Amino acid sequence: MDKKIWTAAELEKMTPAERREISRAAEITDPANFPPELLERARKSALSHMAANGLQQPSS
Repeated sequence: MDKKIWTAAELEKMTPAERREISRAAEITDPANFPPELLERARKSALSHMAANGLQQPSS
């Protein structure tokens, strides 16, 4: 599902309430709805941070 990409010109023509509604509609609050590639990048980043700081990876 592709979402509309708003241009600056389009956003500038809107009221603050309209811009706020677009922003809120784009928020993902349920991790089940996160794109898998985002979750994988976050996981790799966390593991890298843990390794760099001498923390152990939690057992599966």
